[in-house]
Amino acid sequence: MSATRLLVLGVVRISGRAHGYRVGRELMDWGASEWANVKWGSIYHALRKLTAEGRLREVEAEGDDVVERVSYEITGEGEAEFHRLLRKALSHAGDDHALLCAGVTLMTALPRAEVVELLRSRIADLEKSSAQALEIGRLSTEEWNKPEHVRPLFTLWELTVGAAVEWTRRLIRELEEGRYTMADDGPQAFGLPPAGAPRG
Repeated sequence: MSATRLLVLGVVRISGRAHGYRVGRELMDWGASEWANVKWGSIYHALRKLTAEGRLREVEAEGDDVVERVSYEITGEGEAEFHRLLRKALSHAGDDHALLCAGVTLMTALPRAEVVELLRSRIADLEKSSAQALEIGRLSTEEWNKPEHVRPLFTLWELTVGAAVEWTRRLIRELEEGRYTMADDGPQAFGLPPAGAPRG
């Protein structure tokens, strides 16, 4: 749910004002149904819940493309929640792939140096996990105390974590080389609210 909340807040924030269908259409265009398992029902559930929590507010829908009577705008509390979830997503070293993908999709809403620092924090946590997997994998058969056929799972854990560390280092290098337009590069950065809208 954290990934869907982050993505819904992100789309409303980028749009300034958006109705549910527009939020969903945008997320489907980003491919979020594939990499974050976002479904139409979860989008509308997130919109209702975020509104009930005061992180979004309902406004009357306007414009020629209106298919719903209600649109949404992000509130100050929504801005704070967006930034909290985004920072959590970028430093996330767990197995919630959707949350990481949502964070990378919206990372340009933050300054470059902050994103690099969050990703370095992710690497530190991943390296601890890798060391743990390696230590367990090196146990002798007598020390193992688990079925022997489970041992390859710890090898998979170690290899998966190693790949995640390498991928994160590559993303850091790209950011340090100046790739991607970040929030501190100017108003054209993807993920920023429209001109004049508040930023958290």
